[in-house]
Amino acid sequence: MKIEVYKAVDHPTIEDVEKVLKEKLGDKYEYKLRKKAGIAGQMVGGVNYDNITVIKNAYHRTVVGLETTSSSSPSVPKFTTINFSEATLAGWLGFLNNQVGFIGSFIIRLIYGGDSEIYDEVRETIKNNMNIEVEVHEAGLGALFKKKKKEEAVEA
Repeated sequence: MKIEVYKAVDHPTIEDVEKVLKEKLGDKYEYKLRKKAGIAGQMVGGVNYDNITVIKNAYHRTVVGLETTSSSSPSVPKFTTINFSEATLAGWLGFLNNQVGFIGSFIIRLIYGGDSEIYDEVRETIKNNMNIEVEVHEAGLGALFKKKKKEEAVEA
């Protein structure tokens, strides 16, 4: 399995991301900005990173988050990553989705549509209009076996 890590070279703020999305996508979607909560706020359900939710409807929405992380490299002490999450629903729909089971979830998907262009559109808008480096990492069991093979090849 491959994991893509999106590194923002210019260390943008969540307001910069919001500005790009609003300029390129306009009023097509609704936007909700949430800033990082303090430690006390995180304990009562606040977010631990800045994010913006791009909303098409109660079912199709995506969250774009910014996290500044320390690096192990002395030449680059910190870097900013952009995360994309599609695992959110409106609060009431999330509750309903959890309570109605498989058949109900299927009906909800029929009502709102199965696949939506919002996810790719938001990701591509950010990748194309911000200074982003994409790193691809191998993950999962396959990565462990590939790593062992590389180590054995180096030793030989």
